[in-house]
Amino acid sequence: MRGRVIWVIALLILTYVVAGIALNPAMRWDVIAEYITAPLILRGLWLTISITAGAAAIGLAGGLIVAMARMSENPLIRVIATGYVNLFRALPLLVQILIWYNLGTFLPELGIGIPFTDIGFYAPTNDVLSPMAACLVALGLNQSAYMGEIIRGGLLSVQHGQIEAAVALGMTRTKVFWRVVAPQAARSIIPPMGNDIINLLKATSLVSVVGVGDLMTRAQGIYAATYQVIPLLLVASFWYLVLTALLAFAQNALERRFSAGTQPDHHDTRRNPKAEPLRLQISAREAV
Repeated sequence: MRGRVIWVIALLILTYVVAGIALNPAMRWDVIAEYITAPLILRGLWLTISITAGAAAIGLAGGLIVAMARMSENPLIRVIATGYVNLFRALPLLVQILIWYNLGTFLPELGIGIPFTDIGFYAPTNDVLSPMAACLVALGLNQSAYMGEIIRGGLLSVQHGQIEAAVALGMTRTKVFWRVVAPQAARSIIPPMGNDIINLLKATSLVSVVGVGDLMTRAQGIYAATYQVIPLLLVASFWYLVLTALLAFAQNALERRFSAGTQPDHHDTRRNPKAEPLRLQISAREAV
């Protein structure tokens, strides 16, 4: 009874809040309906998806390298990888975006060449690092630091005895990784990795400070001209909610895929309470 009362109170509070928002005279539903599928908003939405996918790919590739380096037997490589992780985790993401965006003021040219010679390729930094590229680099490198720790934690969660047993059976290290380590590590990696990518999606709104043209930038541009701040922010919020829901659905699907066959078998006599006395009797007879 007490639980039902709590649910009723919570429902009444939620109804009151929703009604207050929906019936507020300042809530321009016509403006929301006009811009929620506007071409300008949809172009920003597509750019947000592109930035998220690109930065996630960079983060995953870099995270694999960072994880391997953190687990290396070479102490120098471990120290470098640890410093890399600590550096990018210490700096706010907005600061990283601004550093890469303004890198041209510090390094006018970027290139590769042979030291003490004129042989090489050089180009103006602002031509190489466009605002879009600067944001991808900042988000991708920051993501790789976190992803590296996630992957390392997943790999370390696999019992070393299983690896030794697989090697003893004659499996190569490649087969051991793909058939023994990777499937088990994936169960530990996928949940935090999915959450990290969702956080990355939301972090793309920070690129609006450099005017890349993502979803948040488009919404800001429209409400700066129309003064409809809250309706445009709700439009952006709606699309962020949709993208987050899709990513969460994909994460749950992957979790179910990799956890298939790992649930305890209730028909197993070792986990069946009714079979336990019989098993104990057999053990006692054998002992006698």
